[in-house]
This record gives sequence, C-alpha cells and structure tokens, in this order.
Amino acid sequence: MEFRPIGRIYLDVLRACEWFEKIGISTTGTRLEAIRGYLDELLNPTTPEAKPLGEDATEEDTYYALSDGAGFGLIAAEMAKLSSQLLPRRTLRDILQGPLAASKEEPGSTSDARNKFVELELAAYCSSAGFKLLGFDDLKFEFEGHQYVVECKRPSHEATLDNNIEKAYSQLRGKLGHASDRGIVAVAIEKVFGLERRIHHVESASSATAFAVSIGKELRSRIAKYERMWIDPRVVGVLAIIRFLMKTRIPESLGASYILGLVKFASPQVAQAAESERLDRMIEALRQKFLAT
Repeated sequence: MEFRPIGRIYLDVLRACEWFEKIGISTTGTRLEAIRGYLDELLNPTTPEAKPLGEDATEEDTYYALSDGAGFGLIAAEMAKLSSQLLPRRTLRDILQGPLAASKEEPGSTSDARNKFVELELAAYCSSAGFKLLGFDDLKFEFEGHQYVVECKRPSHEATLDNNIEKAYSQLRGKLGHASDRGIVAVAIEKVFGLERRIHHVESASSATAFAVSIGKELRSRIAKYERMWIDPRVVGVLAIIRFLMKTRIPESLGASYILGLVKFASPQVAQAAESERLDRMIEALRQKFLAT
C-alpha cells in the first residue's frame, strides 16, 4: 500500500504543474490547477471558514481532489522518464480536463478525463516498480520478457461492474496479437464499493491495509465466476485498483491510499504454474516499491 499524506501531495502537485508547463502543456484553467488552488487554501486558509471546493462540496469531492493530486504527482515523475516518442501527450492533455468536483462530472464527456487518468496512474505505478512501459492503448508493459496488455475500466456504480469486466475481456482478446502476450483486466473500484464517498478513519496504516484486503476479498468473490467462464488462457487475471482517503490516529494524518490487488486466473490447476509464479513476482515487485516509499 502507498499512503501519501496531504503535505506530500501538495509538493507532488507543485512539481506536476511545473513538469506539464515544461513539456509545453498549459495547466491554466485545468483540473490540476484547481487541485493546486484547493491545496493552497486547505493548507493556508485565507479565512477560518474557507471551503476550497465550494459551499456544496462533499467528501467525495475531497476524495478526488486529494487522490487525483497524488496521482498527478506520480504521473509527472514517471512520464518524465519516457522518450518524447513514447510520451502520451494527447492523453496527458486529456486528463487535465473535467471539473475538480466529481459530483459535477457528466457521464460520457467530462468523466472521460478521469477514465484516462486511471490508465496513466496505473502506468506510473508500474513504471515506478521498474516495469518497462511500451504503450498506452490502454496500457502495455514488459515484465520478465513478456508483454502484458492491460484493459482499464472505471465502473460508474456497482451494477456496471460485470459489464465493464466482460467488455474488457472481449477487448483484450482482440488486442493480444501473439501467443506469448498476456492480458490483465484492471478495474478502479472506488464507485463499486463506495470508497469515494467518505474519509476512512483508521488506527494506523496497517489497519488501512487490512481494510483494503477485505475489499479485495469481496471483489474476488464477485468475479470468481469468470475463472470458469473465460476460455482464453492469455487473460491471466483481474487487477483491482483500490483508492481511498484515510485519516490515521497514530500518527494523526490525512492522505490518499493506493493499493493494487490481483485476482489470478492463471494457476497450476490450469497448467499455468509458470505464469502464476510470474504474476506473484509482479505483485511482489509492486508491493516492495510501495513499502520503499
């Protein structure tokens, strides 16, 4: 699990704004600029009763401002390592759009910015763990000599989880061009489990990890049926992207958490022992990266 306290998020946002401007993408009037303004006012309020997100702001709006702020910081840091040919400039411009407050999103239009954001944030985490990024449609990376294609989805509510997973599986099968290619369905599940609607008060970071594990187990029970239904062995699992805000008591801190959980469909029972072990090493590489930050 990675936990970024609010002070670190603020510094990350400042660096992200600087990087976007450096590569010629203006942040003026964008969601990133709004996040920076929100954090400015939150950390250095001009009045005691200041409400940076507006009078009608909800905890969901705070969730997206802080979680996306943390994500923008990592995206900028990792995308800066890419060659100009690989840098996804159009997508980088797109993720800056849309309203700061998620409650003002319009399905199919302004929500597209955050849908693409899910992909680039995941790409940034993979890059930070040492995975070689190959492309962004949705996401392609190399791990231990194998190319993985990741189809990212962000269900708008609980009832659309199955449809999103089934659509991603169908899309992956059309993108896996070689027998050695592997596919992973990635799902951002904050809206499926209502994680974006409140700040989670926990004793410590370890308590937050236990909370995320419980969410992962519940997701596993919901999608276990696909292990029997999916006939293409190249699609090896479902990656859960678990983001939530938490406030710890020891030490007292507010910040954004990001956890990845993999539901493996590759296993020795289906003659994929080597693939299953490779996936274990992949998740361990990500886990060690999180523990080191």
